[in-house]
Amino acid sequence: MKNLILAFAAGAALMACTPATEPTPVAPVPGAAAPATATPDPQPPVVDPANPPPDACGAAQYASLVGQPITAAGVPAEGPNVRYIRPNTQVTMDFRADRLNIDIDANDVITGFRCT
Repeated sequence: MKNLILAFAAGAALMACTPATEPTPVAPVPGAAAPATATPDPQPPVVDPANPPPDACGAAQYASLVGQPITAAGVPAEGPNVRYIRPNTQVTMDFRADRLNIDIDANDVITGFRCT
């Protein structure tokens, strides 16, 4: 039994030292197009917080909803690019020009729209 355990341990140790097989390189075919190289994902444009683009989130189109309840028709739903801000709501201070912030008072009435 002792010899069987030693043989198994030696075999496992040898397998751990075996190099992995590498794929065989393929010769390019003459006249064939070169293989496509992966391009990195484009980074979002950097926006200067001191000089944001005008109305990057589309807040102007909702100006007529100021004074309306948050449940009024046409108010965008809260989501990744839309944030409802009520009194005493904690919000992150990161700048995102594409995010629409909807300011809401204690009575759930819209007090303003802004991009940040």
